[in-house]
Amino acid sequence: MTGGTLERPERAGSLGLIGHEYAALDAVPASARSFGLADQAAFWFAATCLPAAWFYGALMAGATGLPGALFLILVVSPLSLVPWAFLGWIAAKTGACSTALVRPAFGLRGSAVPSVLYLVFGLGWAAVNVFLGAIGLSFVFAGWLGTPAFLAPGYEPPMVLSIVAVAVLQGIVAVAGHRVLRLVQWAATLALLGLGAIQLWLVLTHWDPATLFAWRPPAEGLTTSIGPFTYTITIALLVDLLIAYNWTWEFIGDFSRFARSPAAGAAGPFLGANSAQTWWFTVGALGVVYLATTTGGFRPEASDPSSLTVSLGLGWVAASIIIAATVATNAGNLYASALAITNLAPRIRLGVRPLIALASAVVVPLALVPLVATGFQATYIFWLDVLGAIVVPLWVIVLVDFFWVRRGRYEPDLFRPEGGAYWYRQGVNWRAIGCLTGGTALYWLLAYGFSEVREVVPVALPVGLGVALVYGLLMRSQRSGPATLPDRPTTRVVNEG
Repeated sequence: MTGGTLERPERAGSLGLIGHEYAALDAVPASARSFGLADQAAFWFAATCLPAAWFYGALMAGATGLPGALFLILVVSPLSLVPWAFLGWIAAKTGACSTALVRPAFGLRGSAVPSVLYLVFGLGWAAVNVFLGAIGLSFVFAGWLGTPAFLAPGYEPPMVLSIVAVAVLQGIVAVAGHRVLRLVQWAATLALLGLGAIQLWLVLTHWDPATLFAWRPPAEGLTTSIGPFTYTITIALLVDLLIAYNWTWEFIGDFSRFARSPAAGAAGPFLGANSAQTWWFTVGALGVVYLATTTGGFRPEASDPSSLTVSLGLGWVAASIIIAATVATNAGNLYASALAITNLAPRIRLGVRPLIALASAVVVPLALVPLVATGFQATYIFWLDVLGAIVVPLWVIVLVDFFWVRRGRYEPDLFRPEGGAYWYRQGVNWRAIGCLTGGTALYWLLAYGFSEVREVVPVALPVGLGVALVYGLLMRSQRSGPATLPDRPTTRVVNEG
């Protein structure tokens, strides 16, 4: 035992298939790196095939119809995923999870600030996805039990039951751990490929492409409000929300650390996420325009996957597949939330799996919020905007720190509970904290203080460039030659799941 840290073997033999779960201060050794390029791609294909992607595709069609949506889907989304994929590169190279990756930039104690935010990301997205997955389950219950489905009169009580059921399912999958998650994601990928093939056939045989592409949203534009904030859905706003959407797949490092190589840890997530989101964004955009041309009304909030699949005659079987995809994705969010807790409290006695169960329970009341909020569409947009104000400066700082300040290498000190190369002043790098706080404040100032400008110019771009420049200048004295961290760290773990 050194400094209160108990060294344990890499994996407890009794854990069998589900294996050991590594906490935030555990470097994953080479022998535990079991995810190849195909595993990573399949994992992220299944993870990003979820109702939230379909719903966001519907919002994109609210800018300039399908042409504007396809520009965002085919050009902006892939470009915004490139910096995100490099977070996977860092994780695979160091064996560190996403919360550990912020420690060299923010300091070993200062990393508590982004870790709290990271915990908010995981729980918040889990709640959003539970609500959307519960919509699918409400259609299953409607087919089996005759209860009101989503948006039908009296749908609220069945939705509460659906939310609890989805939360329990995803908690069971998440507690099983990363090895079972890999198998679940492969199964979800195959099921989603089958469902997508059926939907593609429906598009080609029943939808008139000329009519869909000719449709335009209402002349007055699409707006939505939550509290004092009113959003006009423009291309610029949708670029900001798309960057926020893609960059808040915060658990990329939590699973890229199990990749067999940095290339697999970066390219696998990029290929899987990009192909899945291109597909499902497009289906969401096509679906909402199809509903608008056939019903005469443009309602993104009624274009969720389950409503559409039922209206297209695919029934509760398709809704069940969507629920499975939601559960598989949210299991990753819960897993990530538990890791954030282990970074905040590295000496906590609870293992990773009990913390995952705790996170599963916390999600339930959060997922009930849209039932009493002003509307899910406004809540969804506001949530993305809040995330964008945080993740843009946060991940820019991490990328600049690794690739420019540290020249592509991190010392093993990033796994220390205290002391070492990343201790700064009593464990906090106030320059990084200042850049994160300033970047978030600037994002909100530009987004809400100059809303007319924001309708034309995405604020994520000047904020990201500004934070990169300021952090780089502040840290120029720290810039050094390549460190001595090996590509395959062998640090043993400190916490059993």
